[in-house]
Amino acid sequence: MSSLVIAALVVNVLVVAGLCYGISRRREPAVHMKVMTACFVVDLLNVILVEVAARVTHNESQGAVEQGLRSFYDNLFSLLNFHILVSVIAIVCYIIAIRTGRRLYRTGEGRSLHRKNALVFVVVRLASFVTSFMVSWEKVSAS
Repeated sequence: MSSLVIAALVVNVLVVAGLCYGISRRREPAVHMKVMTACFVVDLLNVILVEVAARVTHNESQGAVEQGLRSFYDNLFSLLNFHILVSVIAIVCYIIAIRTGRRLYRTGEGRSLHRKNALVFVVVRLASFVTSFMVSWEKVSAS
């Protein structure tokens, strides 16, 4: 397994730990907002790291995006496709959380939507976390 893949998995663990800490501090808006925003930024940087790792470790220099697109054509109901789906939903939930969280902080409105989004986010982000290890393990086993 490439050291870049291991680094991406370690970053993934750190982000989930950060999310747990951020959620535990939800009653302290200043801390909660900073931690959750930092997790979002690190998650986006991790996507770039995964892309670089895929290009470095793949013989045909295909990145993660090309591999994901090829996966959708090859087998619509694969583990990789599920991982991509929940990861994209998690990114969308991050964006919704930032918008609703800022509104909640500024006006005190929108708590219900923020909580509902948080519930969806936690489920899909944990699914993304688990499947990231499964997809990485699948690639290691194949080589």
